[in-house]
Amino acid sequence: MAKVNPVQLEKNLNALKYPLTKKDLVRYAEEKGVDEQVMRTLKNLPTKQYETLADISKSMNEIAMPSVNLVQLQKNLDKVNYPLSKKDLVKYAEETGVDEAILRVVKRLPAKEYQTLDDVSQAIEASESAF
Repeated sequence: MAKVNPVQLEKNLNALKYPLTKKDLVRYAEEKGVDEQVMRTLKNLPTKQYETLADISKSMNEIAMPSVNLVQLQKNLDKVNYPLSKKDLVKYAEETGVDEAILRVVKRLPAKEYQTLDDVSQAIEASESAF
């Protein structure tokens, strides 16, 4: 996920009075029609209360989608029996204790059925380029 720059954040969220919850932020963004990139990022924020615009920015930087290579995927998802849904893939990842970076990426995948590891890899690449 690409970072939302401070200018975008300020431009889209400058009228807010803090503290606000994630739910409040997303509702405001939906009502005001903020930039699509900002909206996607707000929806991925941790569910908590935000005290300032800087607090939001810090959380956005922390959730940036890490890059994952095919070797990492193979190492962590080598025993998956395909096809399986995103929900089942997330469940597998949580139950088997995959690397945190892999788990974070898998949780952000589109909800669909994955036929192969290559399917998962392609979805990750598409997700990274969308942000």
